[in-house]
Order: sequence, then structure tokens, then C-alpha cells
Amino acid sequence: MKNNVTITLTAIVLIGAATFYFVTFFAYIPSDKFSGSPVPKNAQLVKENERLDMYDWSKASEENGIPSGYKLATKSKGWQEKNRERASTYYEKGNKKLI
Repeated sequence: MKNNVTITLTAIVLIGAATFYFVTFFAYIPSDKFSGSPVPKNAQLVKENERLDMYDWSKASEENGIPSGYKLATKSKGWQEKNRERASTYYEKGNKKLI
């Protein structure tokens, strides 16, 4: 009985970890234009030019900020959070900046 409980709990933890990993890292695509910065797959491109790509993403808001999964994805790609100002979060990677 004790062995079955251990196996079940281990399976639940592994499934949860795998789900978290896939949701966190496969929900974003790297931007070729902006040093591999992660772009949410379900974000809508609103404005584009040579120095800017602006997206509308329902999961990010002024009230709730940026989801923790996005923060983890940016950090794993080498971006460091430098500052937050109202609804904007500023990241840096070398001499590149991401808002």
C-alpha cells in the first residue's frame, strides 16, 4: 500500500513538472529580429518596424503584470529584468534592450 502511494505521488509530481515545463517553454517562440527574445505564440502583432514589434497579449496586463512563465522564459534566454515602470518591464541582454 505504501509503495502504491509513493508511485502515485511520484507520477503526479512528474506529470506536473512536465506540464509546467511544456507550458512555460513551448508557449513562446524566439524572435529572430530581437536577439531571441521570447514572443508569446498567442500574441497578436499590432505594430512593426525595423526597431519595434508591438504585440497585444491578453495574459499581460497593467493590473497583474507579466505572467511568471514569461519571466522564466526570458530569464532562461539570458535576459535580465532591470526595471519596472507602470505596465512596462525592461530587460537587458548584453547591449540589447527589451520592453
